[in-house]
Amino acid sequence: MKQVVIFTCMVALVFPLALAGCCRVEMASLQEELDRAREERDALEAKLESVMKTRAQAQGQIQGLSSSLSEFQKQIDAFVSFREELQRREDELAKLRQAALAEAKTAQERMDKLGAKLQAETERVVLLQDQLKEAQSAIIELQDKLKE
Repeated sequence: MKQVVIFTCMVALVFPLALAGCCRVEMASLQEELDRAREERDALEAKLESVMKTRAQAQGQIQGLSSSLSEFQKQIDAFVSFREELQRREDELAKLRQAALAEAKTAQERMDKLGAKLQAETERVVLLQDQLKEAQSAIIELQDKLKE
């Protein structure tokens, strides 16, 4: 009986720990993806700044070539739209990270509840063991009295 209770408690404790580990792995994965997206965004912002400088120089030097200006504008628009897409992805990743943190918090709360239940069951087992010892000593006393 004692071994079954201990085994059950161990299983109940291992499951939340595994769940918390999964959440931590997912959170780390999301954090890595967010970092990569930020690096891509920063690189694109640097490229965008470079293109903006090039555009300003080209406008100063070549005012009569509207076709070149329109091509540069297309490139800039493409970079801006790509930057906006990266910003949208970063926002999505931030939401996913918050969701992962909420799941981790929920898992921690579950672990705390299970820990409290385990403690209560452990105390109950100790109490039952004490009662069993008392019953055994009472049986031994009765056996000794019956022998006499």
